Amino acid sequence: MDDELVRIAAHNNALWCDAICRSHGIAGEFEATAWTSAHRTPPLYPDAVTLGPQVAAGDILARIDRETPGASIKDSFARLDLADAGFRVLFEAQWIFRPADRPPPAAPEQPWSRVNSPEDLAAAVRHGCLPIGGLKIWLA
Repeated sequence: MDDELVRIAAHNNALWCDAICRSHGIAGEFEATAWTSAHRTPPLYPDAVTLGPQVAAGDILARIDRETPGASIKDSFARLDLADAGFRVLFEAQWIFRPADRPPPAAPEQPWSRVNSPEDLAAAVRHGCLPIGGLKIWLA
């Protein structure tokens, strides 16, 4: 895993989550270890995004609304265990990165496609994408 690239991806994702939340009147908060929202976020958006690999579960849990059903946390480094706090893994995924200095691949017939299997990920790697680390989405 390339922690620095994952940090960049996680921070970019947290900026997006923060922008969506603010457009709904919900203010998030950035700290060194995570972006969090003390109020329930819009559907399909996490209540927290970890920004580094060394975050403690208790620090994140203390900064989100756990009273309202549906709390979720994006563990950008797949290092947290939130099961004892009543969360379950909704899904696991892989961050991918494509260096900007690589030439663009030939235009595919279908420009976007879902990566559903190890074979699909291998095909993305053949086209210049690099898997840089795992992530987990936790749901209470």
